[in-house]
Order: sequence, then structure tokens, then C-alpha cells
Amino acid sequence: MKNTLLFVALSGLLAGCSAESSSAPAATEAPKVIRLSAIPDFNKGKLDETAKALCDHLTKQVGIEVRYVPSSDYTACVNGLVANKLDLVWFGGVTSVEADAAANGEAVFLATRDIDLKFKTYFIASKKAVDAGKIAPMDQLAQLKEKAKGLTFTFGDKKSTSGHIMPRHFLTLAGIDAETAFASPASYRPSGGHAATLQAVVNGEVDMGALNFAYYDKAKPEEKAAAPLVFTTPDYVDYCWLAHKRLGAETIGKLKAAMLALDPAKAEDKAVLDAWSAGKFVAADSKDWDGIRAVLKALPKDFLK
Repeated sequence: MKNTLLFVALSGLLAGCSAESSSAPAATEAPKVIRLSAIPDFNKGKLDETAKALCDHLTKQVGIEVRYVPSSDYTACVNGLVANKLDLVWFGGVTSVEADAAANGEAVFLATRDIDLKFKTYFIASKKAVDAGKIAPMDQLAQLKEKAKGLTFTFGDKKSTSGHIMPRHFLTLAGIDAETAFASPASYRPSGGHAATLQAVVNGEVDMGALNFAYYDKAKPEEKAAAPLVFTTPDYVDYCWLAHKRLGAETIGKLKAAMLALDPAKAEDKAVLDAWSAGKFVAADSKDWDGIRAVLKALPKDFLK
């Protein structure tokens, strides 16, 4: 039943990633260092550790040092790729589209995780709100409409695909205005990522929140008990690795090959994949993010600024 909520443009998101959106130009000279970064949408210490595992793997396979460069926020990742401060970046669906547009054809959709082709958002609620009968598990988001006035709600960062843009989109499809339907206008977490949303619900600061399903699935049992799952959205496409064409065709090809070759049957490779919550990395095609582009176009003007 929940699939009826899908925005028509999202149908294209379920297509498999089969090819790059564009090819990179021939390299004239290989870079001495490849600067890798990622949107800071979860615990910074954990992200540093996760990035290091991949950097070590890529350095070994590509033969060029891949160095992790932390980014302060989502916008810094987009600007860094365009301004020649970053070369390879892990973006969410929204920032992938933004970086692609800002790079004026100079970005390459390199690889994505298998789970990103059918990503989803979890709506969670505080156990206190559930026990009080204010909210219960739903199979249609429209069921929240009647109870929203008695609940407080929070999103993640405004540029978070799974923590804000897509859950807002699905609320809108269900006839729920995040600014007027709840007891107070929905808040959002400008920092702290999905961890901040989860803790706000766990601590009872808000009654409900929306966050990345993969992050929640790896949360501690006591956190899940304090913030049970009440709704799962339909699928959409989310995260992706984008590289800048200045790296050159040869280097980009090596990076892609190294990512796609990660084998979960090998212990060392599995450790890298597990760090990224991936079964494997697969090739990415820019067209599969067209649904995200359509959702962004439907937002109020300057919403993301």
C-alpha cells in the first residue's frame, strides 16, 4: 500500500545503475594525492575511522595516496569538489545532484552502494509517546494526519536526503504540512546528523523523527527500544561517490575499479564494506538521480539556502 505514495518521478530511481553519466577526459598527469571527503551526516569520530579504511584500500589499489579531508557540513562538500579542494566525495542524493549541477559537467557519478538503489527513511517515535497511545506503527503515512496535532516532530539537516528532503516529500504526498500539521512547526537538526535525530527521540525531546534506515538498523538495542520504528517510506535512490574530471580518465577508472572490486567474501574487503554499511559497491548512473532532481524542483524557492 505504501508504494502508492511514490512521487511519479521516483520510478526512475529504481532502475539499476549500469553506466556512468559521462566519461572523464584523458589524463595528462596523475595527481600526487587524491583528496577524499564525505558529508558529515553521522558521528564524526566514526566517519574518520570509516573513511580511513577506504582510503587505505584505494591507496593500495590505485597506487596514489588517497587522503581523507573532513568537511564541516554538506555545503562544504559541494563547494570543495567544485573549487578544487576535494577530488572524490561521498554525497547524499541531494548533494549529489547539487554537486553535479555546480560542477557544470565536470563531475562523474562513480559508484554507489547496493543499498542506495533502494534506500528508505524510517519514521521513529519515542516509547513514551507510543505507550501513551499518541502514535502507533502505520502502514500508510496518511494515518499520521489525525494524530499529528498532538505530536512534535524533527528532521535532520535540510540537505539530508534520507533525514529531511525525502521524509518531507512523503509527508507532503500524505497531505501533511510539516510546518502546520504538528503541535509546533517541525524542527530540524543542522548538525549531528542522524545520531542527533535519534537521540532527540530517544531522550523524549520530540515525539517523532525521521532518519536514515541504515543508521537506525545499526543503533544500540536500547536506543531502538526507546525510539521504536513506526513507518518505513517507499524506496528511493540516495548516496553516491562523485569524482571530479580533473583527476583524469585513467585515475577515475582505477578508483571505480577498486571500489567495484571490493569482495564481501574477503575478510579485508568485507571490513571496508561493513564500515560503509554496504554489501558491495556498484556502478552509478546520473540518470538514476532524476527522481531526486524532480523532488528538489518541487520544493519552495530557496528552501535549501
